Amino acid sequence: MRYKIFLMLGLFFIGSILQSQTSYSNENENTKILKEILKEIEQLKKGQDKMSKELATLKTAQPSQNKAAGAAKGAKKNVPIGNSIVLGKADAPVTIVKWTDFQWPYCAKSVSLVDDILEKYPNDVKVVVKNFPLSFHKQARKAAKYALAADRQGKYKEMYHMIMENFRKLKANEDLPLEYARELGLDINKFKQDAADPYFEELIKKESLELAQNFERKSVPKFLIAGQEPSGRTVEAWSALIDAELKNKK
Repeated sequence: MRYKIFLMLGLFFIGSILQSQTSYSNENENTKILKEILKEIEQLKKGQDKMSKELATLKTAQPSQNKAAGAAKGAKKNVPIGNSIVLGKADAPVTIVKWTDFQWPYCAKSVSLVDDILEKYPNDVKVVVKNFPLSFHKQARKAAKYALAADRQGKYKEMYHMIMENFRKLKANEDLPLEYARELGLDINKFKQDAADPYFEELIKKESLELAQNFERKSVPKFLIAGQEPSGRTVEAWSALIDAELKNKK
């Protein structure tokens, strides 16, 4: 609507100028300039139309998730595991989904909580790790790709922990995970090639979109325990949700 009003005012303004320019010798030059303005307005209109279509597509891509995002806080959200990383037993009955950023202190702080839960429920809980690199963390996306590349050599968990423990160093050295890859005995050439695989970029985009479609507040770390967002971040609070879910499954 805003660009339509702008377009109408622009056309009115241009029309008035065109009429007033008939008495000037530089009429052709003015007409040329005004045509350029008209062209820019038309491009603006096309850009606005494209943006509107993209937003409409995003809203309807997964209507069930969008609806759930506006529902009650306790409503369960069905987020697929997809090709995301899974920590713990793949067939564990209770699923925790975690969205993370490799340069955010609160994400790093939550690593020990996830470890404690996996240690407490080695057969009953699996943790799905999804990426949501924040735009102002310039090295977080590349760190996520390095971690995913390590998974292809069976060392995701180790790389994940090493990066998180030293996340502040990424700002000065975005390729710090290469040092960790050497420490872990990975094939460095393969590691570099895998980190540059476009597949990982698409996976990260998909994982980020899943968070955006399911939550009004786009923040990390974000957790779902059996489809529900926990109100606290303690072993006790999470255990209560996990125990209740295990009881329901019996």
